[in-house]
Amino acid sequence: MAKINKLKNFVDNLELKIFTVGDLFTNCYLVFDRQTKKAFIIDAPQPIASVKEFIKNQNLEVDFIILTHGHFDHILGLDCLDEPFYIHDQDKKFLTDPGLNASRFCIKDSTIDKEPLLLKEGDCVAFGQHQIKVIHTPGHTPGSVSFKLGKWLFSGDTLFRESIGRTDIPLACGKQILKSIKEKLLTLDDELIVYPGHGSSTVLGEERRTNPFLV
Repeated sequence: MAKINKLKNFVDNLELKIFTVGDLFTNCYLVFDRQTKKAFIIDAPQPIASVKEFIKNQNLEVDFIILTHGHFDHILGLDCLDEPFYIHDQDKKFLTDPGLNASRFCIKDSTIDKEPLLLKEGDCVAFGQHQIKVIHTPGHTPGSVSFKLGKWLFSGDTLFRESIGRTDIPLACGKQILKSIKEKLLTLDDELIVYPGHGSSTVLGEERRTNPFLV
């Protein structure tokens, strides 16, 4: 059963809905324009049915999906979605390697047999009049990225409330994730609302001051 965060979050005409799904309680973010009914998805965990049902009930049209990284709990919902999707080029191989995407160790060997669009540091993905800034934040995976949209920062499994992403998994690096957070994220506005891949949202300034991994 998916948990849907009932708190409505707004930037201009954009609304954010949060779905927490699957055994690892992965956050799937749906951003949509209340006027145009256009939408996009950040991360695609499985099961994705509750997200699709909301999209249908709200008469939304999803333009694309953007992935924060390539672990199985963020990508397997792609099998049930037809829209184009983006992933950082260094995580592309995770889609087809069960050892890298960690499905082999947690469920069963799972892959995504679809061709992605590739992201790199400094890219911006257009959504209507808005620009989603791509920030390469390696450490949890080589191709982990965070997305900045207005006052929102989607940090994937890089930065959590009072924690950081795991680095005891293939191709992860503890020194690198700390470098990414300190040099790429903590240089941003303290007022940014951080939406992580798991757990509750936080505020960037609070993490700067109180996160035990960063102080």
